[in-house]
Amino acid sequence: MLLAVATAALGLTPAPARADTFAAPPTVVQVVAHQDDSILFFNPDIRKLYDFPTVTVFLTAGGSTTEVGPGQAFDSTCAYGESRDKGARAAAAALAGVQDPTWTRTPMTFAGKVAEEDTLDQAPQVKLVFFKLHEAGDGNYPGSGNQQAVLDDLYLRGETTGWHESTMGTMPDDGGSDCESEYADQTYTKAELTASLTALYEHYNATVVYGMDAHRFASDPGNSDHLGAGGFTLDSVAAYHGPGGDHHVVLRSYQDYDISNEQADVDAYNSGLKHNDFLSYLGPDRGDIPGQYHGLFDTSPDPDNSFYTPFYSRQYSRWPNGAVWTGQDANGRLTAFAVADSQIQVWTESAPGSWTGPVPLPGGTGMAATLAVTRDPSGMLRVTTIRLADYQVMTVVQTAPGSWGPWTSLGNPNPEDPTLVGDPATLTESNNNVTVFVRNRGTGVSAKTLNPGQSWPDEWADLGGWQVRNDLAVGRAGSGAGELFAPAGSGILHWKQNSSALWAQDSGPLTSTVLGKVQVSMANNADGRAEIFYVNPDNPVVATQWTQADGAWTGSPGLLANSPNTLESVAAAVPGDGRISLAVRNAGGGVSMVSQTGPNVGFSNTWPDLGSVIVGAPALTVDSTGRLVVLAIELDGTLHVNRQTAAGTDSPFGGWQLAGS
Repeated sequence: MLLAVATAALGLTPAPARADTFAAPPTVVQVVAHQDDSILFFNPDIRKLYDFPTVTVFLTAGGSTTEVGPGQAFDSTCAYGESRDKGARAAAAALAGVQDPTWTRTPMTFAGKVAEEDTLDQAPQVKLVFFKLHEAGDGNYPGSGNQQAVLDDLYLRGETTGWHESTMGTMPDDGGSDCESEYADQTYTKAELTASLTALYEHYNATVVYGMDAHRFASDPGNSDHLGAGGFTLDSVAAYHGPGGDHHVVLRSYQDYDISNEQADVDAYNSGLKHNDFLSYLGPDRGDIPGQYHGLFDTSPDPDNSFYTPFYSRQYSRWPNGAVWTGQDANGRLTAFAVADSQIQVWTESAPGSWTGPVPLPGGTGMAATLAVTRDPSGMLRVTTIRLADYQVMTVVQTAPGSWGPWTSLGNPNPEDPTLVGDPATLTESNNNVTVFVRNRGTGVSAKTLNPGQSWPDEWADLGGWQVRNDLAVGRAGSGAGELFAPAGSGILHWKQNSSALWAQDSGPLTSTVLGKVQVSMANNADGRAEIFYVNPDNPVVATQWTQADGAWTGSPGLLANSPNTLESVAAAVPGDGRISLAVRNAGGGVSMVSQTGPNVGFSNTWPDLGSVIVGAPALTVDSTGRLVVLAIELDGTLHVNRQTAAGTDSPFGGWQLAGS
């Protein structure tokens, strides 16, 4: 196969960036624990936001007593917190491209509690809100005295026990005159902090919320402030229902310190920008430690040490939406699924190019944003995901197009530690079995199969594997045999169904590269040979491998020429002419596409940008008229689609349109 040689220009012409209207004016709210969290963990995604109204919420003052630098530059935790606030302002101005910034600082009341709102005068769409709660590292704060709690304790203990957390300046050891009296002497119960955040979303009409990871591993307890911030964000978004209650709000959570254990996935250019963002936050170098950058605003971090440097080249969302969140129902109508307003929403074509929705999927609250969609042998659509409350694998199937049966729990292959379960993948096999695959506690793959006319078995089958990272992918080769791909520590592991429909693992990985969180997509060439696509971790552009004429897979990835840098999964689809097409979220936050120049050959070296700014990964599919359709969640918190004007890979796209209402 010719890999990346352009023998003909791709016929995709760029569509207008905004061909439609927003369901609601976009506003992105970021909720973090500390003043540097969004810079380190939501970046480079946040670089795409600052042309839109963006509100960053800092729950704690960051007033640690153990990390104030040589000579104890700050006399009190209040003074340290205030200096970190200056760093947050400096970084936000730098991200917005504002030099010599000035800020308007205003006390704001949210559900009866007063927080500080800072507005960037030169770019007033940029706002910061400081709640000024005590930080877990503040040794002067009596974390267990008189039912005083830090952020994570407050979240876990609940409001009924009397536990509460106070703002800086409430306790005698906070710093006295260094503390800001208008924000002191306040306490929050769990219910009050949740209500204040919900009121904040209502005040700013939030459509997208970026939050910290609330995922708790028994083997890795994580940072308590981060976990508390993630939990409060999860609960407060669930209590909020979009601007004016229109249900248009999407939560996207990000991993934090544990990304150091993953493969780098941010390109060198954006890594450099992220490093500079962190330096802006730290402030001008004080120069009091020879050979070490020592910031003015936050004196403690060494931005070039082994702890901080991995963050610049990494960004990982906790529950990525992936590329398999749409399907064609038994009537041939495209149907899309995504978590919005804290529940699974469904959008359905009423006719090709016209959509209705979103409509809540019954019982779809409290589910992870990673959804696996497949079409059952009956033609009905099936959705599989993880229930966040207990990490049970959950599945539901239509009883008729547009109608749904009850949810079924498939349990968890890791009852001793269910948090280790991975994102599910689901395949309808050629023998009409439906199989669900997940990562298990032994870091291999477990599967559970629904045989026609039978119920789900009690036990999970162990398919083997080792050091599987998370994102499984499935498909069917042209022969009809199932294919399973699992990114792992040794590379991409591969299983294929044999003639007895049993899953057999290859003797070695498809790649020899150690992979981090890699999301694989599969498509079949016109001659039936399977091909996979993923973001190459050594250089975050699109890579591919394929089956050769003898049935063996290529042993190393090939990079598609001129591929834009991307952090999300690659969506793939094959229209009627047999030429594979791909869609990715590019470095500008929009969607770029590419197609094979002919059946069974390589891809064009041009990637037209279809415009828009989206959240997560796009999906790509073919509708009943044979046209390619790109689907994406935009910053207004709902679905938008971009459809070809006619069938045929070279046909142009007509522009983005709001799907439903």
